Amino acid sequence: MKKKLLFLVPLLLLFLQCKKDDETTPYVIREYSEQVTVDHQLLEDYLRTHTYNYNDFNNQSNLDIRIDTLINPNSSRLSLYDQASIKTIDVTDANGNIVKHNLYYIIARQGANENPSVADSVYVSYDGFLTDGYVFDNRKFPIWLDLANSLEGFREGVSELRTGNYSENLNGTITYDSFGVGIFFLPSGLGYFENTSGGIPEYSPLVFSVKLMTYAETDHDNDGILSIFEDIDGDGKPFRDDSDGDNLWNMYDTDDDGDGILTINEIDKNNDSVIDDSNNDGIPDYLDPDN
Repeated sequence: MKKKLLFLVPLLLLFLQCKKDDETTPYVIREYSEQVTVDHQLLEDYLRTHTYNYNDFNNQSNLDIRIDTLINPNSSRLSLYDQASIKTIDVTDANGNIVKHNLYYIIARQGANENPSVADSVYVSYDGFLTDGYVFDNRKFPIWLDLANSLEGFREGVSELRTGNYSENLNGTITYDSFGVGIFFLPSGLGYFENTSGGIPEYSPLVFSVKLMTYAETDHDNDGILSIFEDIDGDGKPFRDDSDGDNLWNMYDTDDDGDGILTINEIDKNNDSVIDDSNNDGIPDYLDPDN
């Protein structure tokens, strides 16, 4: 079960014109630095006024996340805010400035085994909805998704979960248990930002509840280097890493150093299971155009 799928919407800075009542009104794309403050406040208000069925979860349960409104502010039930952790993610705006975005997340159940990387393929079921309750996507039965092609907030959230155990039934089906279950709350900068998609308005924070069954380590360009290890700058993300400057990320580039020799043929020429560095300059041959 090693397949891939999902979506990645590029964030473009653009200036659109719309016409209403015979007047031309400029539509200005908002700045990340301004919108993230609005989104963080909206999400924190939502977290403080809602809870979920956290007492229902144990290692064997296959329950769905159920979010409820906290009608009584003095309720003994813990709010989402009381249980949420924060993962800070850097988003680069059109001017090259880093804008920090908070991904709020709750691990309802950690999972029994391993975490996927942000570049792996995952076998998940999930619900995606807005803070007003509108469900824009639902996958009751697990599907394979490629995290590298997912919304940044989604892949960063899912990478916090661990996979479960599985057993094969007599009829050939697979049953999972002890899998990771989580809820992720994304500011719009980690989602679609100014874009609309599938009934999602622009600048919408998103909420995902996710069950992670299993995952597959992924080598997108089949060059012998797992995509997560094509992270040349060491930031934990192999996105936009481009050793040879050919505008093709290493994780999709079969010749990472642009020397005309495929990466897979430069990794281990003597088959000793050690990555080659012929001139001992600290740069492996597959990233060294002089070797």
